Amino acid sequence: MPFEPWDDAYARGQVALAEERLSGLDALPDGLAAARAAQTVETLVGLYGECLGRITARLAGHPDLLGRLAADELVGHLLLVHDLHPDPVETRVREALAALPEPPEVLELSGTALRVRIRGGGCGSAAAEQAVRDAVAARAPEIEDVRVENGGAAGGTLIPVDALFRDRTPVAGGACG
Repeated sequence: MPFEPWDDAYARGQVALAEERLSGLDALPDGLAAARAAQTVETLVGLYGECLGRITARLAGHPDLLGRLAADELVGHLLLVHDLHPDPVETRVREALAALPEPPEVLELSGTALRVRIRGGGCGSAAAEQAVRDAVAARAPEIEDVRVENGGAAGGTLIPVDALFRDRTPVAGGACG
């Protein structure tokens, strides 16, 4: 039977299912069986990591091929789990941020910490902050501390002057609607 790769949505679902099942091991009533299952999973992950390490070592002379493999979402995450991803953390962080609709400015990136400044502010800033955190977590999970600073509204104006003089009916829910 020929290999039929999963589509990305199915792969994400399988990752979520695996994480759910692994986190549920602690809740099993038989502590000994739960510990044995966790040890078995750790052993398998270690074996697969060793195999991936050998593959990436043999592909070291073909960085273009290794890069294409790492660009695959599922393969890239697996390489990250085993600390085998060919791209340094700085590259992955900058690529993740550049892919956002309004890329933030990187203020500092060191060790496991990142500090960025987003443009704008107000109603959309919480969503923008979460988008930054999600993008960084997906491409560089080793970054544990993501600090997002708000750079203020674009153009330096929080509320246009003409908006102060219009007859407006307040919208339910406050300033953000």
